[in-house]
Amino acid sequence: MTLYDAYGREVDTGMLREEQAAPTMAGVRNIYSVMHPSIGLTPDRLVGIMQQAEFGDPFLYLELAEEMEEKDLHYLAVLGTRKNAVAQLDLVVRAASSGSDDQRAAAMVREMIADGPIQLDSVLFDVLDALGKGFSATEIIWDTSGREWFPAQLKWRDPRWFAFDWISGEEMLVRTLKSQEIPAGSEAQTRLPAHFGGDGLYAPMRPGIGIQPMTAPLAPYKFVTHFAKAKAGLPIRGGLARAAGWAYLFKNYVLKDWVTFTEIFGQPLRVGKYHSGASEQDKQALLQAVSRIGTDAAAIMPESMVIEFTEAHQNGSAELYQRFCEYLDAQVSKAILGQTLTTEMPASGGSRAAAEVHEGVRRDILNADARRLAATLARDLVRPIVELNMGPQARYPKIELVLPDDSDVKVFAEIVAMLADRGLRIGQKTILDKLGIAEPSEGEPVLRAIKETGRLN
Repeated sequence: MTLYDAYGREVDTGMLREEQAAPTMAGVRNIYSVMHPSIGLTPDRLVGIMQQAEFGDPFLYLELAEEMEEKDLHYLAVLGTRKNAVAQLDLVVRAASSGSDDQRAAAMVREMIADGPIQLDSVLFDVLDALGKGFSATEIIWDTSGREWFPAQLKWRDPRWFAFDWISGEEMLVRTLKSQEIPAGSEAQTRLPAHFGGDGLYAPMRPGIGIQPMTAPLAPYKFVTHFAKAKAGLPIRGGLARAAGWAYLFKNYVLKDWVTFTEIFGQPLRVGKYHSGASEQDKQALLQAVSRIGTDAAAIMPESMVIEFTEAHQNGSAELYQRFCEYLDAQVSKAILGQTLTTEMPASGGSRAAAEVHEGVRRDILNADARRLAATLARDLVRPIVELNMGPQARYPKIELVLPDDSDVKVFAEIVAMLADRGLRIGQKTILDKLGIAEPSEGEPVLRAIKETGRLN
């Protein structure tokens, strides 16, 4: 039986048994960072990095985005807040219908994903790396030792190991030194030149897709590819790091000046005086003594020389640097969280009502992130599980990431009870799916109403 993924690509089950994007000691997928583009970053260099990413090689941009999370604590905090807000949601698997096949498919997906050995919260956090960089690729490690295709692991892969095709800029490619031979004369082929590392073979490609040298298409049913666009456009231009990069650059300039200002202003001006007959050696000794007082708070000098301490004249204020840094941090908070009141309180104070309004904005973003992530999981994880084990289906189980809310559950239960008392026929499976509760297995003890037995069973 031939299987096709959501993009119409034929699935090669043989490729699913091997890791396509595993790290290598040598080659194009090593784990080490050697470029460090954040060092000596200037506006011209930042523009060049972003243009290089647009032209098809996002390596430096992705490395810069990683370093931004390591060096800018505010950016790390607000981006982590947004990731964790989605990663802690409850994953609910709902059957496409009440049919037996649909129920069986939902139960299988629920067992493998929600109730399986996968650390789902950690996996979701890694998949949401796309928020900062624009995309993420998580490789599915399939276990075929039993009778079923089972996703044993979901491994986050370094985004630097991926690029986008040259024509559409939307299909993700994995960096590799290997190429695969396809029949000569095919419409879907391109030769890799020798100076690009080609080996005389043909790299497979589809019409409308430009395969870069030393890259290959992702194997269907092998990756969970998530795109979390902050705006419409190409995936590589949709990451939050692209917008936050300018604030990161300017903040580094301000912090450098602030540190210099603090170092100078924090110490009094030291003036050394020497007599008219002092030798050059005496002058050097005095200069060395003045310098040591500023760092070691101790020095020695000839008795005939004098050091005076003069209060430094304050030509500026540290508040200028602080206000600028706070302004930049506020812009980053708005871009990532949609508000600022849950990250910092303004100097003029704030009201609880305003904070609640801003919290509501954050919930809108949370819901949008959850819907996009659920759609990605349904396309790249749920569908492969079902088709590899049951074959193509007319409908597939649905994935929802929901925020637990006891009050909503209570209201829902009260409404269902009221409608049932009035004679409305409601399917038990519908209620269980709504509450995210699995059906009891055969012979499993179940809860019963107290009025039936006098106690809970």
